[in-house]
Formats: sequence, C-alpha cells, structure tokens
Amino acid sequence: GTTFFDNTVRGVTAGQGDNKVSTADISLLGAHYGQSGAALAPYAYMDVGPTTDHSVNTRPTTDGVVDFEDLVMFAFNYFPSASVPQTAARPIARPAAADQIAIETPEAVSAGEVFEVRVRLSGAGDLQAVSAALAWDAAVVAPLEVKAADPFKVQGGVVFSPAPGGVDAALLGVRDQGMTGDLVLATVRFRALAAGSPGVSIDRVIGRDASNKPVTVSIGATLRPGAVGGAALMPATPNPTHGSSLVKYSLARSGPVDLAIYSVDGRRVRTLAHGFAEAGEYEQTWDGRNERGDVTRSGVFYIRLEAAGVRLTRMLTLVR
Repeated sequence: GTTFFDNTVRGVTAGQGDNKVSTADISLLGAHYGQSGAALAPYAYMDVGPTTDHSVNTRPTTDGVVDFEDLVMFAFNYFPSASVPQTAARPIARPAAADQIAIETPEAVSAGEVFEVRVRLSGAGDLQAVSAALAWDAAVVAPLEVKAADPFKVQGGVVFSPAPGGVDAALLGVRDQGMTGDLVLATVRFRALAAGSPGVSIDRVIGRDASNKPVTVSIGATLRPGAVGGAALMPATPNPTHGSSLVKYSLARSGPVDLAIYSVDGRRVRTLAHGFAEAGEYEQTWDGRNERGDVTRSGVFYIRLEAAGVRLTRMLTLVR
C-alpha cells in the first residue's frame, strides 16, 4: 500500500496519515526538501525512499535525507484532491526520438549580473521523474535559486532543489505518457561574482520511468540564449562605462524588437531600438543620456531586449 508515503490527516496534521498522498503532502515535502541530520529529525517520516526493490509498493529503506528517491515515491503515489478538475486541458506535444536534457546559458557574464540558466528537456514520453545536478565555475558565479518553469507546471509537474544547482522534477501521478516533447523544466538563477564565462554545465542526470526503473537520459549540447527563442543579447562593452557603451544583439528571425535602458526601479531611461527588424546581427550605442538628452547620474542600469517572444536582460554600471 501507500500509507507510509502519506504525511497528513486531511492536509492538517503533519506526520499522521490519511492513506492518500495529496497536494498537502507534496507541499510539506517541498518545504523540507534536501534536509538531513538534525534538521530532518522532526520530519523523518518523509524519508521513505528508496524502497527495497524501487517499486512503489514495497518497504522503504530510508537513507537519512529527503531527496530525489523520496520525491519519486510521493509523486508516483499522488492522489489528486476531488476538488481539482481531473480533465484539465494539457498541451499536446510530439514525443522526442530519445530523452535528452540540456541547459541554456550565456557564454559570458558581467560582474554583479543576475542571470538565468534554463534546464530544457526533450522527452520521449517514458520519463516520469528526472534529476539533474549542475556544475559551474565557483570563481565566476554562484547559484541563487531554482524555480519550476511554467510549461512543466502545466504538464502537472513539480520541481524541487535538494542542493544549490540541483533540479529534481517529477510528474504528479503515474501517467500513460510521461514527459513529452520539448519543454523547459526549470530555471536556475545565478549571480556573477566576476566577469567571464560562467562555466555552467550538467554534471549528472538520473531518469526514472513509471515503474521507477532507470531511463537513459543523454546530455545535449549547451544552448545559448536565443538559440531556441531566436534572439540573443551580448554583454555591453565597456562595463562599467564612463558614458558610452556598445550594445550588440542578434535576431534569428524577423519580427518586432524593443531594446531599451531601464533604471533599477523599472523606469525606462532610453529607447535604443523599437520596431520591426529583419534577422541578423545589430549594435547600438548608449551615450549615457535619457530620452530628453539629459546626462544620467552614476548607477546600475538594465539593458532589456524583447524579441522573438523572449525577454533578455543585461546589467550595465555607469560611473561618472
């Protein structure tokens, strides 16, 4: 049975079961995900995996940490609340030829910049859960947080992070068809400690099917921002600047473009490009002035490019 995977009574009392794994149980798991030792002691009942034969119906063999093995057990035993529509519309996706995971990361970053690395999956339909651990150049960047991407949440999935740069994803409830098509699983936010290449890569990946058996998930080539969305925004040079910086960007296809400078409080300071543009490489120069032609004060600014259905941002420091 599934009793030992259950944490709540009617979603109220933690640590006592009602023989159903519900949203309340998943939320409690997420709140303590990655914990071990003394921090986990009050919630040790969530440490249920792996089981003796890795199936969902056998005895748990606890390992002292709440991580991917536990997420798999909870997700596979998930029983939706009766108040949740069971016929919610889901996107139709064509299965990929094979399961593959890849990251979309900038080639270079500027000191102080906060940027996102997207974890992308091409699913053949057999994956029910996948775990990926990222690596990076610790002298250049540091991870901040992991968030589930909207496309994966629409498919009925959850994403938890057991440790910095860790991405554990699972579909809630066993499906006839698992993770399917090209989708973004999660975004991992980083802060740049210094200028240079962030060196972000996928260190390891684990895949499981609906029976919790291993699934081979290959690691794909690293993508650059815009390789999927069709637009790319390069770091401004020089940065910091004393009054004038060169901004380069590229478009993989023609369409509307908006390139502008924003202040840290979200005000548009200067529009650099706006309108329809053909595919190609472009560059614009910001002279450190606002729309009225006034010289702006020293500070941190953001360069924002909106094109091809994506929004890309770079940070720029102005020093007078």
